[in-house]
Amino acid sequence: MTQNGPAEPPPSQWLSTADIPLPHLLHELHLRQQQTDPSTPTPRPTCGSNKPTTTYNTPIHVFALFLILLLSTLACAFPIIIRRFPRLPVPNQLLFLSRHFGTGVLIATAFVHLLPTAYTNLTDPCLPDFWTKTYPAMPGFIAMWSVLVVVGIEMFFAGRGVGHSHGEVDFGGLRGGEDGEGQELGRRRGRRRSGREGIHTPASDDSDSDLDLDELDPDNPFTSSSDRQPLTARSSTSSTRSILHHNPSAHPSSSPSPGDGSATTPHEQRLILQCLLLEAGILFHSIFIGLALSVSTGPAFYSLLLAISFHQTFEGLALGSRIASIPTFSPSSLKPWGMAVLYGVTTPIGQAMGLGLQGLYDPMSEGGLLMVGCVNAVSCGLLVYAGLVQLLAEDFLSEKSYVELRGRRRGMACGGVVGGAMLMALVGVWA
Repeated sequence: MTQNGPAEPPPSQWLSTADIPLPHLLHELHLRQQQTDPSTPTPRPTCGSNKPTTTYNTPIHVFALFLILLLSTLACAFPIIIRRFPRLPVPNQLLFLSRHFGTGVLIATAFVHLLPTAYTNLTDPCLPDFWTKTYPAMPGFIAMWSVLVVVGIEMFFAGRGVGHSHGEVDFGGLRGGEDGEGQELGRRRGRRRSGREGIHTPASDDSDSDLDLDELDPDNPFTSSSDRQPLTARSSTSSTRSILHHNPSAHPSSSPSPGDGSATTPHEQRLILQCLLLEAGILFHSIFIGLALSVSTGPAFYSLLLAISFHQTFEGLALGSRIASIPTFSPSSLKPWGMAVLYGVTTPIGQAMGLGLQGLYDPMSEGGLLMVGCVNAVSCGLLVYAGLVQLLAEDFLSEKSYVELRGRRRGMACGGVVGGAMLMALVGVWA
């Protein structure tokens, strides 16, 4: 022993190269040559998860299919049920908050769930060098082109009349037509007059103490307008009818009523187009969510099932609140229910495919990585455009928004967006 520790072995016991097997020395020399020579290609790993199929629990996966089907359908149909049956004992602000909560959910879905997954899949080391070295920015490129294609689609339909107001009639400050811009212009002019005359109208009231379902979402086609209009609004309606009675030529025939399913205004057509594009962005990746859930096994399956349950519930509320806000659908229309059912069955369809292909489909295979990555990138582009341009900017930055959302209501709406985004981002920890 020495003062600093155990004694060193004598030189005769030192390890020499003669004691190391020759194959080990050659292997070490080869590795060091590869590290010093950058031109030496590194062997690419093999794609595939190589998971065993003997531990697959079919009954629990079938249960998960019906659970996701129930949660997805009910979540998407819930806002529609509130609109169809306004006398249900549901808090008045729930539809208002769920609409803006859903905006945050969709934005977080695009940025936290879809875009990172697309980059992870399309830059996996087992893929060819084109995806990993030549152009690793391909997921962003695909998402960008998705946005540009959606803009082109909207421009095409706008050129055919969707999104623009035609045939509107203006008589004495009241614009004909059922679109929201005409209604808001009339409200603003009415507020200016009432402000000068010292008359208080409910349209300018910013208090939340008497908010009802139709004030929170004024386009409700499922309730009678005579039941929800205040006295001043009824008087205004009577005056309008009087004008139309004495001047039949001023009747805005090009603007059908919200309950008329035979024709729609350009504003309503634009809402339908936005909702269809939004649902398309959601449905594209829902199939592969179901596939991923069905082919997973072990502890990863249970954590993924919990995360996808929250994911589908939040997304369903987001989509359902937007479907419910379309005033075109009459109370007897089956279209909103059909859209809700379509959302509800999409992920279970993916789960059913996974049940049938669980021995064949591998999400970590080269084909699985490329397919899921490209679809997630496309869905990301669709949801980024829908969430930021069609929903967030429309609800908070448009001229109409500064009339409808003021004071406490704007704060509630902002809180709903932030809450939805944060909760969906939290789900991203598990899925």
